[in-house]
Amino acid sequence: MKRIALSSLAATVAAATLAVSLAGPAQAYQCKGRLTQTEAIHKVRLKSHAAARSFWSAKVKQAYGLPWSMWKIASAKSVSCRHTGAAWYCIARARPCLYVVP
Repeated sequence: MKRIALSSLAATVAAATLAVSLAGPAQAYQCKGRLTQTEAIHKVRLKSHAAARSFWSAKVKQAYGLPWSMWKIASAKSVSCRHTGAAWYCIARARPCLYVVP
């Protein structure tokens, strides 16, 4: 009975070790507590959307530095756009985050 329990325990430990090694390095992000917001207006919706995100990156870079200014890793991201008649008005909001190497 003890031999079976030890074999089962060894198999469980081996499986857990394999799962951890296959998972790769952990990713950690440190994020600011407040949202940063920017706005853009353009005749074309896609261009207004892209400009709002670009302005967000520039504003965050100026405030916190280049490593914080990546839209891709920001949290709580949103871009909302509405047509104002002659142009598209977009607002980009997100919390800046920094990738931290463990």
